[in-house]
Amino acid sequence: MVTAQKITANTSFFMLSLVLQKVLSFVYFTILARTLGAEAVGQYFFAISFATMFSVLIDLGLSPLLIREVAQDQDGGQRWFRQVFTLKIILAVLTALFLLLLNHILFYSDAVRNLIYVSGLIVVIDSFTLLFYAYIRGRQSLKFESLGTMIFQIIVLTVGLLTLRVTDSVAVFLLVLLVASLFNFIFSLAILQVRFKVVFGLLWDQAFIRNIVYIVWPFALSAVFAKIYAYIDTFFLKVFLGDSQVGHYSVAYKITFALQFIPLAFVAALYPAFSHYFRQSQEELNKTFFKSFNYLVFISLPIAIGIIALAPEIISQVYTDEYRFSIWPLQVLVASIPFLFTNFCLASLLNATNRQATNTRNLGWTMLLNIILNLALIPRLGVWGASLASAVSTVFLFSLNFIGVATVIRFSRREFKPLLGSLLSVLLMLLGVLYFKNFWPWYGAALGGFLTYTLMMFITGTLSRRDLAFIRQAWTKIQ
Repeated sequence: MVTAQKITANTSFFMLSLVLQKVLSFVYFTILARTLGAEAVGQYFFAISFATMFSVLIDLGLSPLLIREVAQDQDGGQRWFRQVFTLKIILAVLTALFLLLLNHILFYSDAVRNLIYVSGLIVVIDSFTLLFYAYIRGRQSLKFESLGTMIFQIIVLTVGLLTLRVTDSVAVFLLVLLVASLFNFIFSLAILQVRFKVVFGLLWDQAFIRNIVYIVWPFALSAVFAKIYAYIDTFFLKVFLGDSQVGHYSVAYKITFALQFIPLAFVAALYPAFSHYFRQSQEELNKTFFKSFNYLVFISLPIAIGIIALAPEIISQVYTDEYRFSIWPLQVLVASIPFLFTNFCLASLLNATNRQATNTRNLGWTMLLNIILNLALIPRLGVWGASLASAVSTVFLFSLNFIGVATVIRFSRREFKPLLGSLLSVLLMLLGVLYFKNFWPWYGAALGGFLTYTLMMFITGTLSRRDLAFIRQAWTKIQ
């Protein structure tokens, strides 16, 4: 029997594993960047990014579909699994052939060519691991995926650090990822067969396939748009500027990307509430939306302003002076963090109110704008241009989604008044950080700034104990 307590325990454990995975991944990448240097880490980052951009062609929304169908019909779940498994094999073969051909044409004499081969194999393995975990999720179990995710990252960190003692070969560090991916694949496969008694087999039912295509195409299109939007800047940097500049950009990108677990964890608690209130109470839907939107601003503003103020110290002390060209790109990327964080809330509300098509359309327009901006700005401004293209695209997507949400939510100026207190608090925090960093290390200045911001939020009445309880529940009572 599925209970609220079980859902809460499963999802909380999964979010904990996701946070741990992102923290360990960030630490590992930071160590690699310090040790390998900008050019080598640029090759490493590009090989993974380029292959990952094509991973969407293997899945095309099939895994989320399998989760839903298995959850709704566990008796018929194995038939769904066999049909989706068959489609994934075909898509994996076609995607691998396409990736190999493109790699041969674009990077025939480039050092990243062999690295992309390894990354492509990792992507294929991870895609089937995702499918196995999708079935397990559909059976209302997240603990195995949580455990596999944590062990995967521990393997990467442990074996990677040991490998650093004997070699600085980028290919070897990709092989470390391959080993960890193989473990996760075997682990998920074993759980699928032993715990859930899934019998593997191929299935080709044309009527069934037509039904799947009809259901999945909007999600597939949205996933394609999102992947291209997320990784196309790295491709253009490689083509126009080379590996070293990709390395500088990767540092700024990784810092920004690592912070996304915050809105992910926060919004995970809100999606069910949005869905419920959309059907039951417009007033409660409005109230919950404005609370979540404002709180994400409260969280993201000090993070963005603090990193902008401390970017020179963070880059030089954490990544060494070799990455000084990453300072401006980092400042530009994190300036868009408030829009990035709140966009999770906007997109979640659109999905919860049956406006998935709006999300897909907005992602499509944003992807197109991002491509145009990268082509225009990277040749002129280099890495800074890629960061500016990403930041502008984030604001653009926020604007489109905000307009979409306005068709569901009744807006009033009164609901946004708390943001004025947050803006005042963050400006005083900025002055504090700039003062503290003259005497303290960057992490001490960051702590001093955080305490200043928190104190001012209470003094201005922007935050109360009730607000802190709401934020805490979003993290600890995810349902």
